[in-house]
Amino acid sequence: MSQDNTITVRGYVTAEPRMWQRTPEQAPVATIRVGSTPRKLNRETGEWQDGETSYYSVKCWRKLAENVHGSLRKGDMVIVRGKVFTRSWLDDQQRVRMEVQIEADSVGHDLAFGWSRFNRGVHTPPSVREGLANGEAIRQGMAPDQAFATLTSEFDQPAEAATPF
Repeated sequence: MSQDNTITVRGYVTAEPRMWQRTPEQAPVATIRVGSTPRKLNRETGEWQDGETSYYSVKCWRKLAENVHGSLRKGDMVIVRGKVFTRSWLDDQQRVRMEVQIEADSVGHDLAFGWSRFNRGVHTPPSVREGLANGEAIRQGMAPDQAFATLTSEFDQPAEAATPF
């Protein structure tokens, strides 16, 4: 049986996602802050009451980091699932501070509060990416190698010159 502390949090992104990758060899990392406020129905008054807001620092790695950075914005309602950790430290006034961190394994928009369109990311090996870049350079007339410059496809021709299906 696993001893991981897994948590699922639903809340709002409180600031724009931040991403960094010091060198191309290092895994990209993105962080977001999520605020979650529980709401309870007061049966006596029939009104909803907000509880105390909890804030979480969410860390995302690799492809999830890239997707979070490209997809989320401040104010988005999200659902985050991952391992929970606490971190404590002494601040400048020597007070003990504590932060709850989530190392996310999945993050997504909460569709109960809006709609979203999902675009599946495709992993492209580096050799294929280079070939695609060369193909785009040829199509734009900026061929990296003159041997490739003479290559064209039917998609590069005007619509009236293209072969019908």
